[in-house]
Amino acid sequence: MTADVFEQRVAALTSGQEANTTALIEEYRKDLAEVQSTALRYVRTGGDHGLRARSVIAQLGETAVESLSSAVTAQKPVPDSSLLIDMVKGAGFAEAAVTSHLKTALQDTRTIPQAPALRVLEEVGPPSRVCDEAYCALRRILHAESFLQHLMETRHFLSLPDKAKNREIESWLKTGSFTRFLDDVDVEDE
Repeated sequence: MTADVFEQRVAALTSGQEANTTALIEEYRKDLAEVQSTALRYVRTGGDHGLRARSVIAQLGETAVESLSSAVTAQKPVPDSSLLIDMVKGAGFAEAAVTSHLKTALQDTRTIPQAPALRVLEEVGPPSRVCDEAYCALRRILHAESFLQHLMETRHFLSLPDKAKNREIESWLKTGSFTRFLDDVDVEDE
C-alpha cells in the first residue's frame, strides 16, 4: 500500500464506517507482515543478503509510536492530549507484547550459536542461552537503571555459571525484582 493509496482511502472514510477502517488497518498490517517475513527469510539464508536483511529489520524503527512522538514534539506550545494518549497506549501495547514473549523465552535453555564473524574475535564471551538473553532484555525494559549500569550488570550476569543464572531467573520470576550484582557504576570515585 503506497502513501497515496492510503491517503485516498482515508479521505473517503467517514467516522461511521468502522468496517472500512478496520479493513484498511488489516491491509496495512498484512503489507507490513509480508515485508518483515521476507526480511526474516533472507536473514535465515545467511551471507551478505542475510546481513543486509538483518540491518533492515534492525532499522524498522519507524513505528506508530515513533511517529506519534515526533508529531507531539512538533506541537508548540501545548501538544494535543489525544496524541499523547495514543502514544502511551501504543508504547504500553508494544511493551506488553515484547515482555510476554520474553517471559516465555525464559524457559528456553538452548544455546545461541555464535555468528561466524564473532568467532574470529580475540575476546569472545561465553555462549549465551535464549533464556539468558531474554532475562537481560527484560531487565533493560522493566528495570530503571542507566545504560552503563545495565551494560555492566548484563556482563556480570552472562559471566555467571548456568546454575547461578537459572537461580537469578527463578528469583526474578518469583519476586519480580532484579538483583543488583554490582555497586553503582555511574558514581565517580573520588
